[in-house]
Amino acid sequence: MKNGMIFPFKKTWRSRLDLEYLDENSDRKHSLRRYYGDPSEQSAVGKKLKQFADYASKETLGQVHAGGFFHHQILTNMDGTRSAPSLLSNAERKRRISTAWFNHIHKFASSSENPVIQHRLVFSMSKPFHDKLVDAGINPDRVLQVTMKKIMRKFAERFHPHDAIGYAYGIHHDTDHLHVHVALCPRTAKGAYVGCSMSRSTTSGNKNQMAFLMRCFEQENERWSHTLDSSDKLQEQLSKRYDSEKILFAPRLNNAHLQALRSTQTAEAIRLQQSYQSIRNLEAAIAAKRQFLTTKRNTNYISRLLGQRKPKLTRTVEKLAAEVDRRSLREMQKLLFKIKREYRAAHKRYSQTHGFHSYGHRSSIKHNQRQQGHSI
Repeated sequence: MKNGMIFPFKKTWRSRLDLEYLDENSDRKHSLRRYYGDPSEQSAVGKKLKQFADYASKETLGQVHAGGFFHHQILTNMDGTRSAPSLLSNAERKRRISTAWFNHIHKFASSSENPVIQHRLVFSMSKPFHDKLVDAGINPDRVLQVTMKKIMRKFAERFHPHDAIGYAYGIHHDTDHLHVHVALCPRTAKGAYVGCSMSRSTTSGNKNQMAFLMRCFEQENERWSHTLDSSDKLQEQLSKRYDSEKILFAPRLNNAHLQALRSTQTAEAIRLQQSYQSIRNLEAAIAAKRQFLTTKRNTNYISRLLGQRKPKLTRTVEKLAAEVDRRSLREMQKLLFKIKREYRAAHKRYSQTHGFHSYGHRSSIKHNQRQQGHSI
């Protein structure tokens, strides 16, 4: 387990629902960072936060997400339309999760004078495993997120069959170990109590859910270890994933890198810039396509709500068009995965040849700066 994912912590809260601790960018987190050290690039916290700069995205940085049955409960807007959680602001997601959470637990009376409000769990990733994923071009955020969701599904199937659990989570990068905080609702969708026992006694009647979670993590860790040991198996597995374009990350080019590449203008530098721009353009196009499909679904939903039934031929044509759009989106995702893979190989070659990460182009950057200074 020391070289894979670990599950070190669990705590039950009875006082209040606290979603701010899930938010990496909350005021509380900022206060703690100021207390323990200035969050600059030179500070310990700042350096840890920069470790994930290549792969972290707006989908994971400081975001709080809903999981389980809460994911579906926070989709509906005031006007009856539905919005994908990714299209909601972080503050709005937290507000909707909190409202749905209390509305749900208040449906079920408790005999306890101080009932459980939430279970707090932490899923962590070891540094060696994190670095192994990054070296292979795999997004550790995505691996941790998908693994956590998979294990929570197994948890529900094992202890609450024919029911569903609800939770919220947020990924954090500000310690030596990448980790995800999870707030688990103490009531299932049907109202059964959700326990997180750590009991080792066979006479207590508790089910020791924590031991089950540990076993699940061990299985996932072993599976990933076998996959990472073979580059051919890794590429095969990645190409088959529905989230292939998300789990493979493309190293970012900061302003200094881009300026150096523009100054050099060799064939390699030009290709690297073009590939990087293609990735950014395709990511924007995929986001726009998803937004278009969401808007179309909402428009059709409102039409049905108002009783404006369209002719059968029109409905058939729209269904076919929607299927074409979905296939188009999937092809765009496959293309993005392919371009990212090619870009990563080109980036690695360029870095090794020209000292990209060691700023081998520093002389050209300084030359441009001197030129700009003379022109002022």
